[in-house]
Amino acid sequence: MRTELKESLEKLVDFTNKAGADGCDVILSKGESFSINAQNADIDKYKVSGAQVIGVRAIKNSKVGLAYSESLDDESLEFAAKAAVENAINSEENLHEKINVDSGEHIFPTEFKKDTSTTQQKIDFCLKLESEVKSRDSRVQAVPYNGLSESESSSYYLSSNGVFGFDSEYYMSCYTSALLQEGSESSMHYHGVMGRKISDLSIESCVQESLHHASEWLKAKPLSTGNYDIMFTTDALSEFLGCFGNIYSGKGAMEKTNPFADSIRKKIANEKLTIKDIPTYKDSFFKSHFDSEGNPHQEITLIENGVLNSFYHNSVTASFFKTKTTGSAARGAKSALGVSGTTKVISTGSVSDSDMKSGEYFEVHYMQGLHSGSSAISGEFSFAASGYLCRDGEPVQPVKGVTVSGNFHKMLMDLSMIGDTTQATTDKGFFTPDLRFEKISVAGV
Repeated sequence: MRTELKESLEKLVDFTNKAGADGCDVILSKGESFSINAQNADIDKYKVSGAQVIGVRAIKNSKVGLAYSESLDDESLEFAAKAAVENAINSEENLHEKINVDSGEHIFPTEFKKDTSTTQQKIDFCLKLESEVKSRDSRVQAVPYNGLSESESSSYYLSSNGVFGFDSEYYMSCYTSALLQEGSESSMHYHGVMGRKISDLSIESCVQESLHHASEWLKAKPLSTGNYDIMFTTDALSEFLGCFGNIYSGKGAMEKTNPFADSIRKKIANEKLTIKDIPTYKDSFFKSHFDSEGNPHQEITLIENGVLNSFYHNSVTASFFKTKTTGSAARGAKSALGVSGTTKVISTGSVSDSDMKSGEYFEVHYMQGLHSGSSAISGEFSFAASGYLCRDGEPVQPVKGVTVSGNFHKMLMDLSMIGDTTQATTDKGFFTPDLRFEKISVAGV
């Protein structure tokens, strides 16, 4: 199949060149997925899907045109090629966008062995997720979210300069939830895990996490309004930092939507903070090998000792800023060229766990309205939060019904402590020690 798909890329490049392009590159994405959901001891949804799409970026007279096709027959490919060139002719001139990579081949056949479980075994697994939640606590009113999924994907790249890239991925995941009610109070939590095969997926972890936090938050109450030291769970921290991820975007800097556009080599955070992007980080679940322009991914130091060291650059932003691409080009088969990161890793500090968690602090587990309540330009944020008031590392009060607000840019500067132990998010796509932020506004009662 890989040989046949590569031939389709070669045909589309050939058709685009014949249509008059000065250069082009082609991306083909192919994916298959299987998912099931259980409700009330029965399979509520059962879905098997597959899709493939091929897209071409054509350069003509320093202009760029895009087109795509979901069919790989010759007629469709030729039509897409002509459309891309025609779209380029009718677009505005872009002197920075070119097909730059001269040659090379990047093949990463990370074709993991597919799980051999039968469909019935997967159904039984999914049903057990739901039944275990219901059997362990009489207060469970429902298990609203409950499922198992399997996903396989592959990505192909080919340029008119002969650069070819291939990569693939395969994984399974499951999740469950618990909606509890006691008197007039109700609370819900869900938890999921990922793995390469069904035996990697822990029903026990999903069930325990869902029930524990749902049960605790039945007793939750708001904090007194005031300023609190804040810590985040690893997943919550990843979500919070990701909300302001545009600060690393070379495209955002070029378009003046990045508030730190003029801050390269300037201090933007506490001097203890170093953040890197490591595409093949040893403990990450997904490894990234090449970008959407055929450039090999490379390790990038984004912030070093509090100083903004680099943006994510593709060839266009690199040309604009008269620098080199960081191998961070991102483009789907249907989309224009952008930038994107891979696995972020925050370097450890020197503060022990006992010192990190000394005294009183609010540990944020769940955020609601983060993106709608935040400004990527000003850094201002306000979101509803649930979690635990902790003292000396131990939870002393479940918390909900509070609003956390502040300024992200100020938080980077006011970061007070960085732990000495690295932790991973559930999807193993973000790695960080504990971070503690001082005196953040929390509105409660």
